[in-house]
Amino acid sequence: MSYHPKTDLTSAELAILWSTYQSDTLALCVFEYFLAKNQDPDTASILRLAQEKSEHHIDFISSIFKEEQIPIPFGFSKEKDVFPDAPAIYGDTFFLMYLRQMAKVGMITYSGAVSLTVREDILEFFQQTLQFSSDLYKKATETGKEKGILVRPPYIDYPEKVEFIKEKSYMSSSLNPFVNRRPLNAIEISHLFLNTETNLLGSMIATSFAQMAQSKEVRKFMTRTQEIAQKHLNIFSDALINNDMQAPMSWDTNVKASTTPAFSDKLMMFHTTLISNAGMGNYGTAAAASMRADLVSNYFRLILEVAELGKSGADILINNGWLEEPPQSADRKKLAKDK
Repeated sequence: MSYHPKTDLTSAELAILWSTYQSDTLALCVFEYFLAKNQDPDTASILRLAQEKSEHHIDFISSIFKEEQIPIPFGFSKEKDVFPDAPAIYGDTFFLMYLRQMAKVGMITYSGAVSLTVREDILEFFQQTLQFSSDLYKKATETGKEKGILVRPPYIDYPEKVEFIKEKSYMSSSLNPFVNRRPLNAIEISHLFLNTETNLLGSMIATSFAQMAQSKEVRKFMTRTQEIAQKHLNIFSDALINNDMQAPMSWDTNVKASTTPAFSDKLMMFHTTLISNAGMGNYGTAAAASMRADLVSNYFRLILEVAELGKSGADILINNGWLEEPPQSADRKKLAKDK
């Protein structure tokens, strides 16, 4: 991979490299524990591949930061943030489900990174990370299909002819729950399914984190997170069921009864923040794509709920000294005032 030291990193490139370093050091800790508990060889091979790629990402970003004389973030470490000897709290099916969902997040994140990147070596790096996320998603999906545990989106009848929307009511289905609404279209179904799946995973993660958290305030936050994820899961599932469609079910997995910490409170809080941020992004995309007013209203309402939860989480991270500050632009007013 070529490197051009005379070309400074843009703010966008610096931001996505910094964020990727944080998420990949976290991922290494998660994979360390998963590999210690996983018993399925097919899933283990995917976990090891993901682990190797995260290590490569960290090495590349570290080398760039050193060359540019940028402080390397603390991120997360195997010494402080993961405890592989803790009892198993997840089953092998969960590991596969987790990999598949995180690959989805990676594809969204890295496609955005590619679109923001200009410098050749950084662009090439994020093109590779995007391709790997796509490959990881494919491997996890194919493995899930082979094991008979993959949950597919609902099927609908193929259209017989091209139709055009004739009434404005198509776009403005009543917010009144007692009024008959038009059937969901394929676009709306796909987003409801996606958000049901992600909240299913989020609910299980929050449940496990609530059991393992050492701090009372973190346990309380995780319990609240689980309640919100379950509430959102029910809203999206009901929308599908009311349209005579099967809502996604669990991948035949659950959280075990262990309360011994597998991760530090810092890691669990940061991980929950990442998932919440991804969820808000999914909701925003779904709101823009949906054409029924009741769905759009729900998405906007739930975005606010997740944002409020995120603020509470950020407060906990800050109060405990766990939240690293991203690279900042200069405060010109302060510089002028202090001169």
